[in-house]
Amino acid sequence: MTRDTDEEPSRTADRPADADGDVTGVERELAAAGEPYARVTVVRREPPVSANVGDRAVVTREGDLRGWIGGAACAQTTAVTEALAAIEDGQPRLIGIAPDPETVARPGLAAFPMTCHSEGVLELFVEPVNPRPELVICGGSPVARSLARLAGELAVDVVVVDPVGDPADLPDGVRLLTDTDPEAVAGAVGHAPLVVVATMGSFDASGVAAGVLADARYVGLVASAKRAGEVVDTAAALIDRDPDDVAAAVTNPAGVDVAAYTPAEIAVSILADVVDHRRGRGDTPRAAPDAVAGDESAVEADDDADADADTGDTTADAEDARADAPAEAIDPVCGMTVDPSETAHSVAHDGETYYFCCGGCAESFRAEPAAYLDTEDAAPT
Repeated sequence: MTRDTDEEPSRTADRPADADGDVTGVERELAAAGEPYARVTVVRREPPVSANVGDRAVVTREGDLRGWIGGAACAQTTAVTEALAAIEDGQPRLIGIAPDPETVARPGLAAFPMTCHSEGVLELFVEPVNPRPELVICGGSPVARSLARLAGELAVDVVVVDPVGDPADLPDGVRLLTDTDPEAVAGAVGHAPLVVVATMGSFDASGVAAGVLADARYVGLVASAKRAGEVVDTAAALIDRDPDDVAAAVTNPAGVDVAAYTPAEIAVSILADVVDHRRGRGDTPRAAPDAVAGDESAVEADDDADADADTGDTTADAEDARADAPAEAIDPVCGMTVDPSETAHSVAHDGETYYFCCGGCAESFRAEPAAYLDTEDAAPT
């Protein structure tokens, strides 16, 4: 079968020199780097156009088009715009580009005008290729442990952030991070993760801050409404962001409304919420505050030891400081008396080491030490 060369421009004349590049190789490189992209394939054409059915290109997250879908600038601009939208929402789409969009419009196809002088018709299938998402679970609480177990049934890579976690206690394939520093966590996970913060107050703010820094598509917080406000303010201070911006990124209470109460039930409700956001909806009714806040009573009673899990400072310097510590110290945040030899929470500030009853107090102090050093009670000894 011969081509209608008298009805269309020569492909070789219109193609840029690098149009025959190895698109498969580009896809391989992007996949290896964990970068999302969109594959654009010509599925129908009417001359005169310089592309053929089966020609394809790749559009990166930055909007770079690699490959060949024809030389018309308007077609390429439309393809890139729709490809970026597909990367964002994860949904494939079929688009038609014609001088009169009404001539190709039909159910399931989005029609756009062909404004270039070639006046040909192209139909393109745009397919997003997003890397397997990461579900980052912050905490070692009963809810966090249930999440790590149940998430194995979803198509996600599970990462647990727990400073006192043991890889042997985690399900197969789950990655453990023990550094709770927000920048360290954000740097250790991929693009747009799904983040659930369920630390029972140990390092909630650090988990939320890490999710914001990682541009997470979902940051779910397991906390009461009152504590959530405090967590957001502390997280914003930790990463020097506007509290309103951080609040807008956080879903609280995490989970959908299924009257969850036990750790496993709460985990199921949170995973349903995660799926909803992953599919681009995020409009399922929120869990009832009392149900999710139950993690701070019923869930903690279920496993008091895990409720005490915290960030801890296990560095050699912290151990040396603890060895030289006084017999008693006052937590500058809450005023409680603390035994430095037993607490796992300390913060060095201006040459002094301060000791805390829990990770939440340590986080608050680390974010804004000046706010807690205005009274005599704030002394480290």
